[in-house]
Amino acid sequence: MFISLNVKFDLFYSILAPNVIPDGFVDGRQVTEKLLEATQLDKNLYQCGNTKVFFKAGTLAHLEDLRDDKLNGIISLFQAEIRGYLMRKQYKKLQDQRVALTLMQRNIRKYLVLRNWPWWRLYTKVKPMLNIARQEEEMKKAAEELAKLKEEFEKLEKLKKELEEQNVTVLQQKNDLFLQLQTEQDSLADAEEKISKLVLQRGDMEQRIKELEERLADEEDQAANLNEVKKKMSSEIEELKKDVEDLESSLQKAEQEKQTKDNQIRTLQAEMAQQDETIGKLNKDKKNLEEQNKRTQEALQAEEDKVNHLNKLKAKLESTLDEVSLWTKWIFFNIFHSLL
Repeated sequence: MFISLNVKFDLFYSILAPNVIPDGFVDGRQVTEKLLEATQLDKNLYQCGNTKVFFKAGTLAHLEDLRDDKLNGIISLFQAEIRGYLMRKQYKKLQDQRVALTLMQRNIRKYLVLRNWPWWRLYTKVKPMLNIARQEEEMKKAAEELAKLKEEFEKLEKLKKELEEQNVTVLQQKNDLFLQLQTEQDSLADAEEKISKLVLQRGDMEQRIKELEERLADEEDQAANLNEVKKKMSSEIEELKKDVEDLESSLQKAEQEKQTKDNQIRTLQAEMAQQDETIGKLNKDKKNLEEQNKRTQEALQAEEDKVNHLNKLKAKLESTLDEVSLWTKWIFFNIFHSLL
């Protein structure tokens, strides 16, 4: 069984040994070899080629089991962190409720002592009227602050959306560059193989020329009357020399093609490194915007709660003011009636 390195073996199994993969672009074969060595897998169970890694029966299933165990461990740790966070949050809520309950009990006890005192009743009726103007000003400021926060929130949402779209575009460009790089590497391997074959053919041709020249010398020494044979062999030698020249030309062309492929690969590697840097910067900007967005949402919610509370308080004060007005009229009526 085998797996093609073009399907990113290192991405699928990098979870088994994430620390062995260096930053930046690395050849797929080198990454695969480092990953397999980190898993302490017997080298007799696998073999890495230029574009594929071959496994003996059962080895790939063993790697899958190791990967599943690693994922299960990570998920368990993540679940434990979530449960711990929820329990701490629940405990904090219970503590706040306990403090609030104690405060409410203390205020209720004080209220039960003061509620029937006439001066306290008069004080509770008159005091809210003194704060109406100040509370209306606070409500106006809160409404203005709420409008500003809403406008800032909309701007942050728009900027966040633009950054996400730009991030998707950069990732797509990176994937395209990687596919192009894989294609160029495959072409380079084919060119190297072709060069090796041409070198072997040139050696065979040179050996054959040497043999023919030696044979020609022997024939010339043995029989001077074999001029026709000599001409034929000379012609054959010339043809072979021409073939050798053609092979050398093809070899030179292949070498130039290899050099071109090497330059293209280096260019693609530089572009991918730049894309990685851009992606990292975009992800950092996105994280900062998300944190700022979260803070803005919390401030917006706090302002909305404050406005709602002030609206309720205003309605209550208006109702209390009406009651005090009626009560005052009733007092003046009784005083006037007693004077008569």
